[in-house]
This record gives sequence, C-alpha cells and structure tokens, in this order.
Amino acid sequence: MFRYLLVSIPFLCQIASAEPNCFDLTKPSVALIKPAPTKFDSASDPAASGTDAKENDWGSISGVVNKPILDLYQKLLDPKTIRNGDTTKVEVENVETKDFLKKIIQKIVIKPVFFITIEWREEWGYGLKEGTPDKPQSIVISYQKLDGTSHVKHLCGNILLQALSPTTTGAYLYEEVQADRRSSTDVLNGITGTLRTLRD
Repeated sequence: MFRYLLVSIPFLCQIASAEPNCFDLTKPSVALIKPAPTKFDSASDPAASGTDAKENDWGSISGVVNKPILDLYQKLLDPKTIRNGDTTKVEVENVETKDFLKKIIQKIVIKPVFFITIEWREEWGYGLKEGTPDKPQSIVISYQKLDGTSHVKHLCGNILLQALSPTTTGAYLYEEVQADRRSSTDVLNGITGTLRTLRD
C-alpha cells in the first residue's frame, strides 16, 4: 500500500487531479484492474511487479490469511491498517451509497518535516461480489486518488477478499502508482506489508 513518500525537494503542496481514474465508483463496481489468481495457495505468496507502458509502477501479491473474511473486511475499513508512521494523518468521510457495502473518502496528510505538508484525497469503494452483506463470499475493494499533490500523479488499486472456508480467506492485492521517488519495488513492498498486517 502507498504508505509514504520519500521527498527531498520543496513546494510539495502543489495540487493536481489524478488522471485518469481507474474506476467509476459512482455506480456498483467489483472490477479488478488485473485478474486475480484462479486459486490461493497457503504454501506460497505469489508476487510480481513492474512498470507499464504509461510509466505506472505496479505490484501484485496473493496469499491465504487464517481469518474469516468479515474480520479482514472490518480491518480494512480502518485506514491505519494500511498506513503507518507518526507523520501520517488520515481523515475519513463516509459517503452514503446503496452501491457498496461501504464507500469513503480518505484525506491523507503527510508531514515528513515540520515545514512541508503533502496532501491528497482517495476514494474507496467496498463492493460485494458474492454472497450477502452478513455472509460475504467475495469482496472487492477499489481505491483511487481523486486530487491533491502533483507528486502523486496516479494511484489506484484493488484488494480482493475471497472466503475459502469459515476461518480462512484468500487475499489478492494490486496497486499501481506514478509518483516521485517511488519504484515498483516500493509498491510491492507496500502491499506485501499490508498482507503481513492482515495476518497479524
């Protein structure tokens, strides 16, 4: 997950919209940017990363988490699950919707040093793919940058939660970013950290 920006230049508060968005979250969406694995293996966490033709750095990873799907869903409603550091603050605005289990806007503010502030907003939709809200079998979480610092030109991703049993869940994470001082290795390390946090 996009946990931090490594920066060493001034004027990081420039504002720009994220172009283009990956999803239209004004309507129901359980679309994945890249296909999820056809099966989840408890013995390995297949991962990949790279840079696409649009110069977006991307990473993907999948694995099995020994927790019920609803536990992971509740955990991912908390922004602290995917962001860390004393310099990061997240404000959450709930959006009324009938199209998702939950829809929120996150405002992220990072202060790497006392005289620099980096801000952007993200849109998050938690879509029910299979099952019912009380007994989901598959949940697709989609997120994307709406606006904010021009040093994050593009940011979006998916988290797929697939119930494998009452006590185990398959998790697939994909993220793509175009940002200053951010590489595909950084993206992969971020989502690998998120998978590790889900297992804690």
